[in-house]
Amino acid sequence: MTSIYPILNIDLEMGTKYLINESAYFLGGIFAANESVVVKGNKYWIAPVRHNNGYLTNAELEEHFQHVKALAAKISNQTLMASTIRTNGLDSGKFNRLMGFGTFFRSKDGQRLEDMVPEVKSALFASTKEVKKCFIAGMFDGRGSIDKNKNTGSIRYVVLDCENKTVGKFLCEVVDNYGLSYNYNEARERLEGGTPRKDQLRIPGSENYLEKVGFISKKKFEVAAAAYNMATYYKVKNEDSILSGLKTIERRKCNG
Repeated sequence: MTSIYPILNIDLEMGTKYLINESAYFLGGIFAANESVVVKGNKYWIAPVRHNNGYLTNAELEEHFQHVKALAAKISNQTLMASTIRTNGLDSGKFNRLMGFGTFFRSKDGQRLEDMVPEVKSALFASTKEVKKCFIAGMFDGRGSIDKNKNTGSIRYVVLDCENKTVGKFLCEVVDNYGLSYNYNEARERLEGGTPRKDQLRIPGSENYLEKVGFISKKKFEVAAAAYNMATYYKVKNEDSILSGLKTIERRKCNG
C-alpha cells in the first residue's frame, strides 16, 4: 500500500493514515463544506450531505446514505442521518431543517482547514488519478449543485459554494491538477441587499463532469444525465470498484 497511496500527516482522525479512495472522498466533502462542531470538548469536521425538502424522495436519500455509510465503514467511521445528528447534539446548526446526513471526523481543538492544506495538497497531488477523482467526487457529491439552462436543458456549470477563500483556492488547484477547466467567482453583494453571495467554484458543463468524475447521489446523477442523449450517445457506467455507488457516463461505441 505504501508504494501506491501516500501517507497523510494531518491532525484529523480519518481511520487510515493513507490517502486512499475512501479517505479522499471524505476529505473532499470536508474541504467543500468547511464545517465543524465541538461536542463535549471534542472537535469534529463534517462531510455533509443536505438537500432542500422536496428535492428528492426519502428512498433516493436512503440509497445515497447507504453508499456513503459503506464508504465510512471501510475507514472505521459512521455516517449519521440528520435526525440522529440532532438527537446526539452533533448539529453544526445546518442539520436542523434540511434532509440529509453527515460523516464526522475528530481533530484536535483549534485545528483549521487552512492548516491542513499544505499536507493534503502534497499527498493528493502525489496520488493516482483515481484518488484525485474520489476527492473531487466528495467535493461535489454532498454540496455541489447543477446549474442548468432552463431553455435548452443543457448544463451551464457544476457549482460549489466556497466558505473560505484559502480553501476555495486550494480546491481550484485540485480541479486544475485533475485536468478540468474551471472559473472562480468571488463573493459579491446582492443587489437586493442582505448577506453577500458566497465565492463559487464552477466547472463548465462542456467539460462533461459526468464522464470524468460522476456522482454517488442518484438524484444529482439523474438531474445531470438528463442533459445528455442517454438513449443514443451515452450509457451509465457503474464505478463501484472505485467508490460504492459512484456512477459516470461513457460514450456508446458507434457501429459501422
